[in-house]
Amino acid sequence: MREAADECVRGGIEVHTWEDLQIEGRLIIDSVLEMIDRCDGCVAEISASNPNVLFEAGYALARGKKLFFAIDESDEDATRAWSGLQIIDTIGRINYEGNAHILARRTAELATTITPPLIETLLTNARPREANAVFAPGVPHKFNSAERLERLLERKTDLKLLAAQDELGLAQLSYYVEEIYRSSAAILHFMKPTRIRGEVYNGRLAFLAGIVRGLDLPLLMVAEEGYHPPLDYKDLMFVYSTSAKLTDHVSNWLANLPSPKGSNKRLGRLKLDIELPVRTFGQFVAESEEDSLTNYFVHTNEFEAVLTGRATVFTGRKGTGKTATMQQAVEELRTDRRILVVPIKPSSYDLSGLLAVLGRFEDPSTRDYFLLNLWSFLLTSEVALRALLHAEDLPAGLGGDDSIADLAATVERLAIDRDSDLSSRLDDAVAHAMEASTAAPGNLMAVSESLRVEWNVQILPPLKRALHRYDRVAVLVDNLDKTWERGVDFGTLSQFLLSLLVTSGRFQSELRKSKGGQPSVNLTLTAFLRTDIYDVMAAHAREPDKINPQSIQWHDEELLIRVLEERFLANQSSRTQNAELLWSKVFAAEVHSQATRDYFLWRALPRPRDIIFLGNAALTTAINRRHSEVLAQDFAHAEGLYSRFAVEALLVESEAQGFDLEGLLFEFAGLESTLTEEELRRTLATVKDADAVRNWLIRTSFLGLETRDGSFVHVEGESEARKKLKAAQRLAQRLDRPLRYRVHPAFRPYLDVRDDDVHTATGSGSLEDENV
Repeated sequence: MREAADECVRGGIEVHTWEDLQIEGRLIIDSVLEMIDRCDGCVAEISASNPNVLFEAGYALARGKKLFFAIDESDEDATRAWSGLQIIDTIGRINYEGNAHILARRTAELATTITPPLIETLLTNARPREANAVFAPGVPHKFNSAERLERLLERKTDLKLLAAQDELGLAQLSYYVEEIYRSSAAILHFMKPTRIRGEVYNGRLAFLAGIVRGLDLPLLMVAEEGYHPPLDYKDLMFVYSTSAKLTDHVSNWLANLPSPKGSNKRLGRLKLDIELPVRTFGQFVAESEEDSLTNYFVHTNEFEAVLTGRATVFTGRKGTGKTATMQQAVEELRTDRRILVVPIKPSSYDLSGLLAVLGRFEDPSTRDYFLLNLWSFLLTSEVALRALLHAEDLPAGLGGDDSIADLAATVERLAIDRDSDLSSRLDDAVAHAMEASTAAPGNLMAVSESLRVEWNVQILPPLKRALHRYDRVAVLVDNLDKTWERGVDFGTLSQFLLSLLVTSGRFQSELRKSKGGQPSVNLTLTAFLRTDIYDVMAAHAREPDKINPQSIQWHDEELLIRVLEERFLANQSSRTQNAELLWSKVFAAEVHSQATRDYFLWRALPRPRDIIFLGNAALTTAINRRHSEVLAQDFAHAEGLYSRFAVEALLVESEAQGFDLEGLLFEFAGLESTLTEEELRRTLATVKDADAVRNWLIRTSFLGLETRDGSFVHVEGESEARKKLKAAQRLAQRLDRPLRYRVHPAFRPYLDVRDDDVHTATGSGSLEDENV
């Protein structure tokens, strides 16, 4: 870098390195940032993913400077580090082969080019600043301090948390820049580098921290003990030793934030020349779409089952729309004043404490009795608090109805915090049980009995009377699987989730009873669970056939592609626009010799999240390249980003399976996309139970099955996988040849699986028929 800088200077370009700065008596970071402000551009050498350089690069980007990443692509560690960072790989880079002359020449050429600042492109669809919004992305691992911080922030109801459900790996750079831009402050949580993927995560976070600093937003960076702050932002970092010190520091920092300015005026003027009629299809994470989801939510039969209360368990894979379905159901049900809507989304809960308490029950029947009473208390108290909250919004308030006043008095007598959520009441009950059982194991039954008295004797009677004004109480539960991760006791955790279903049935029966002048109450409960978690839970159920889940799948391609078309129409100024404009004005006519509409359905897994991600990746690539439409070559880059996204989501789903999926997937690298039975067995030779792993890969759509000669189908779910596997085996016997499998196109670019398909699909029909 020093030699390249000297050569640029000899060529007449003013160049400064950090070594040129006068830092005596000053904070180094102040000198560096001042120099970036003085210059027109910044060349950041990140072959080693240096967090100092990433922070400074993020700052330069936010300040509207030309930003060029430089990398020695001949170094395998450098290219591996670049791939790991992910969020910056849509930005063009300088490949200089470790040669200073090449770096100087390319820098000189780029310094004289006239292009709009990249920050303008990234902020094309940015929203105005929101005074109460805090950018606070989650961490990939839910260690104690991370959970405590998340819970602290989620309980501050005056704050709007942005990117809280994201763990810095699945979204594009434009998403993070837009979320930072609309924030009024940022809290970034760094991990110690010994945690899995810790260095990669911290590198991404350092880059975003620079962007926050460049936009002049209040910035708090915290890190767990074991993290050594880089020199540049050492003075900006708080390294904590305990969870309590972390939460105290964050609370004090939030309390002392300066009041936001009264104006929402944008920082600078955004002037872009892009002619694309749409620049984003919105966010693929439902939590980020609460304000606009209604504009383009696609109704399905499964959604109607939730609205009417027919669905007790609603399952779906990651990205199929479970959270979006719950959010929209809550919105639509609330329009009917005769329905009391009770949405339950616990932020997190003390899983280790709960499992420790359950482990102290020697008799399974007493443990089940405890869980039944625990869930009964949680549900009755949650419905009671929601009824009181709803009554407060009425003109007469709590005093307008004697039954509501009695319920409020009962809640106060039991010392139930009106501002608490289900997570905190669960944690309190677990802590009480743990304390009691430590004193004497027999006390657990006493705790269980006291919970029964609270919900059945004290809360339930006044609650039934208070619910007389409603035709229906609709309880919708999501996020119970948030703590479901590798290493936990899945058997015990399954019993915890199963007991909710048993409790809901009993709760419904209790409310339907009409005696002693108490009115009958109709209650429905729907629990939203990931399919992979439901499969494990059902394996521990005594009678899994009686659960009868409602599963959301997107077999209808016309319905699936409408997800993209509806979002396109919602972004148009006139609703008279036709969805066909999406395919004629935004996208090129063909990709890989297919109509682009068909390409989407072929390349992406049949899930809304995947369709949206691929669409956004293609749009962002085209905008960065200043194209007036999304071209086939833009998709070539976008499908690489999407493929990595699909693999990351699959890794999350594999955590409860007990095998190393990440290592296994790379056994497929370099293979043909179509495999015979023997080739698949050789690929799976390193795993213990190859048949079980193969079945899992089939039911998660990674592997498709040849069910007709030359025709492969990809399925979702265990029952569907069993049926198609039998059909494939019968075909193989009839044709007297080995059973054949095919890797789904979504995963091929990331794994570099060779594509041996010749695509002949046309129109909007099924793309399962691919001629080999």
